[in-house]
Amino acid sequence: MLPVRATRRPLPIAIPMWLVSNPSEDDPEQLVVKWDGQLFEDRTWTTPVLPADLELEVPVALLGEGRHTLTYEVTLGNGETSFSDDLSLLIDKTAPVLGGQRGRLELVEAADELERDGLTARYLDRHGDRLRTLVPAYDSPGSGDIITWYWGEKPDDAERVDSRILTSDDYSLPIHIDFQGEMIRQAGDGVRYAYYEIEDRAGNLSNLARSLELEVRAQPAPRDFEWVEIAQATGASGELALKLDDYIEPLLVAVPQSAQWFPDETVTVLWGEPEDYGYYSTSEVHPGTERSYAIPEKQVLAYGKRTLVVRYEIRDGVDVFPSASSNLKVTEFDQGGLPVLALEGANSNGFSLGSAPERVPVSLGTWRGIAVGQQVNVTVTGVLQSGSDAPPQPVLTAHPLTEAQVRQGIGANKEVTVPKAYLATLKRNEPFTFLVQASFDGGSTWVDFPRYSPTLRA
Repeated sequence: MLPVRATRRPLPIAIPMWLVSNPSEDDPEQLVVKWDGQLFEDRTWTTPVLPADLELEVPVALLGEGRHTLTYEVTLGNGETSFSDDLSLLIDKTAPVLGGQRGRLELVEAADELERDGLTARYLDRHGDRLRTLVPAYDSPGSGDIITWYWGEKPDDAERVDSRILTSDDYSLPIHIDFQGEMIRQAGDGVRYAYYEIEDRAGNLSNLARSLELEVRAQPAPRDFEWVEIAQATGASGELALKLDDYIEPLLVAVPQSAQWFPDETVTVLWGEPEDYGYYSTSEVHPGTERSYAIPEKQVLAYGKRTLVVRYEIRDGVDVFPSASSNLKVTEFDQGGLPVLALEGANSNGFSLGSAPERVPVSLGTWRGIAVGQQVNVTVTGVLQSGSDAPPQPVLTAHPLTEAQVRQGIGANKEVTVPKAYLATLKRNEPFTFLVQASFDGGSTWVDFPRYSPTLRA
């Protein structure tokens, strides 16, 4: 293979001196040099042959593309002619022709992510800290071809990154160019261009490949996820308070604007702890918002009288990025907004035992946030005729509300009663008391309703 640069001027050649030489006027010696079988040099000596006499040049006009043969013949003074072996030369003046789309590099791994998000630190972390690209198949590849690749801020004036000499093994596999993460970070963020060129083993240089344009955001950035925001709560810096009396459904938990995530990542808001009765998690954004997540009322009420942890986490399919945790103190309903138990037959003067049935119906109206499964306690206490405290009389104990009771209240059908016999043990003209409690968290905590204390009359 003759380097292409050697064809731009006459090609120097040197004929080796033959072993026996003694030219004279009577016995001259002759050298004939042929290019592709055609004579291009004929020299005769009658005096000793000097080394400079054997240095010749092949004219540029003969150095055309293709395979050529160089031979020579030496005729001694005795008329004997010797022939050299053929020297085969290959001249290749055709530059490599790049593949599809003018040779633009192709993205190999997670191309959709690169086109959507750009070349990010996260991408490099997940792909071996390098950007792998594919060289489209080009015309007439050969062993010894040199591929040189570039990276920079301009599509046609970037910095050389590296070169590689291709071997026969490269052509049985796709030819990849890997741009290493360290180089990418050193080159900085912003729009960057990647391209290459190919020089074949003859020295013919291809055109520059069409640039691959990338938005680079490869500098490692801390992923800080600050506290949630709850508009209905008071407080700041992760210490919040919510009064159920002020609560309006829906309660929205918002992820702050400072928290950023990628489109293929999932945001999940966590309300409480998994072992809690009122625990709730959701990844569904509330309609009409971009960063807010609604907490069902049942889960809100379940934390009355308690402090819970509210947070969110980002999942990318590999790692989980937790946010800072907010402590939310929930204050139960004020008794002023809760119903008072009613005792059938009672009025402003008290309750007359003489006219009462054997089982006296009691009832309790509905309240804000009432729901199936909430539990209710109703207990009666008072003073015995002896003046000592009467033992409590359970009316309902951890009673789970039914759908009918959620609609109509407790005792709407007179199914809840207090025994007249118990009331008969109490002292007349003294108040007796109904204690009412409700639990919104399966019985773990109890919210006191207003007490009802009518006077017992004969």
